[in-house]
Amino acid sequence: HSAMAGEEENMRQLIAAFPDLANLKFPLEEDQLAVIIDKVKERDDLPRPPRLEVPQFASNAPPQARHKGIQAFIESFQYNYTGENFFNVKGVRQNQSLFRVIEVAKRVVKDSLPIKCVEAVYLGIYLSQSMRDVERLPVIFNSEIDGHKYGHIILLLRYAGKIGAVGLSRRSDLMYKSWGFDTLAEVVADYKRSYEKWSHRLNKIKIGTPIPHEGSSRVSLVVNWAHTV
Repeated sequence: HSAMAGEEENMRQLIAAFPDLANLKFPLEEDQLAVIIDKVKERDDLPRPPRLEVPQFASNAPPQARHKGIQAFIESFQYNYTGENFFNVKGVRQNQSLFRVIEVAKRVVKDSLPIKCVEAVYLGIYLSQSMRDVERLPVIFNSEIDGHKYGHIILLLRYAGKIGAVGLSRRSDLMYKSWGFDTLAEVVADYKRSYEKWSHRLNKIKIGTPIPHEGSSRVSLVVNWAHTV
């Protein structure tokens, strides 16, 4: 709760410094976001945000190191508590081109604004795109508590016969899962236990198809977010 209160206070301060923000409707279109970012950059009385550097992994780096490195980079972004997206990710209700996913991930890195679970999965795909020994599967969870419905997505990573996951959530046990699960059923069951711990009832789990490593420059190649329900 303290982290959320801090983020809300930061947003109030930002709107006070830029009154035009109070009238914006989120998520912003790409051109609107570009204008706002330019205005922020013009101010010399604001603290400079940290510059996030994309991690570089050696080709012979062990799976655990790559897995933890990807998650650490995702967690270096602040969580977006505003309830609105800073990036035009268009959610995961429809399949998207791999090219667009990669381009949005690059924009996320460049702008270093707070993110949510969808942007975290985009980053996971981007960072593992050159790792051809890694199989990537998106998993979507639809849950409910006290009549309120929630959607969440994580990215499973499978290599050398073991599975783990990367992502971002307000709950630490609903994002990262350490590398070492033997089957897809085991890691999904672990998430299910985490949801039950937070009194969420899981209504549906959707599993996408493996995300290809080639074709990130071809608009025609798509990411299938939910193939199996």
